[in-house]
Amino acid sequence: MEKTKKTILITGSGGMLGADLVKYLEKKYKVIRRTHQDCDIRDGKKVLALFQKYRPWTAIHAAGFTDVDGCEKDNKLAFSVNAQGTANVAKAAKSTDTILVYISSDYVFSGKKKTPYTEKDRVYPLNIYGKSKLEGEKSVRKLLKRHIILRTSWLFGRTRRNFIDNVLSWAKEKKEIRIISDKYACPSWTLDLAKAIARLIRLIDTGPKKQELYGTYNLVNSGYCSWLEYARFILKTTGLKGIKITPITMAQAAWAAKRPAFSALDNSKFSRLTGYTIRPWQEAVKEYLKCEYN
Repeated sequence: MEKTKKTILITGSGGMLGADLVKYLEKKYKVIRRTHQDCDIRDGKKVLALFQKYRPWTAIHAAGFTDVDGCEKDNKLAFSVNAQGTANVAKAAKSTDTILVYISSDYVFSGKKKTPYTEKDRVYPLNIYGKSKLEGEKSVRKLLKRHIILRTSWLFGRTRRNFIDNVLSWAKEKKEIRIISDKYACPSWTLDLAKAIARLIRLIDTGPKKQELYGTYNLVNSGYCSWLEYARFILKTTGLKGIKITPITMAQAAWAAKRPAFSALDNSKFSRLTGYTIRPWQEAVKEYLKCEYN
């Protein structure tokens, strides 16, 4: 008789990370997918009804309002989605004794540090997006003992236009592109993150030391770079020549929201506790370009 698969609920399943999570987790688990159209996380009653219906073993909360400048312009919407929406998910998870994995952001940090942030570093978000994501973290920690918070950055993947797509589009349309040179973080392929999260979930499912695995992690591809270095690597890898890249500063960018200048993340805690090392961002970008642009 076939063993019944455990159920995993994924919010934001239509996003870059959500779509890859579905791909990797549905091989071993019964995956319930929910997009914004299927489930508005701002509606606490509907979220609770969803959890009560499926009673998932684990839920991955990947939904969120991620437009940083959009959050600054509409802080009410930002907090209703990223803060209250996450609290609604956490409350529902508590009602069904569900393990909750919450996808957070490097923007909970100020960017004043000169070396990659660890999970123990002080948080101090500069913008509404970071503040709303941090409030989400607080709700998860307050309501649930069995939780995992994953902070990540500079995602690229298949289902949504990203920095790589933008650079290649600009390079085809213009002879000169302007790229910010003084902002640093970790480019992260959602496919690699999904693999890492799937491994973490399997360890919680079958590992002997599952209690040690709950808590907060940084989850990014290894290494970091500036946007300028990132753009140059993309063009070099694709073999595009004759494109002039003009460095500009963050101060020259017409942003509504402040950004942390340096928000690289140290993911050694994840590697140490799971035995899984996420490859360097350069390798991930090369494979992404090979898969998507060849």
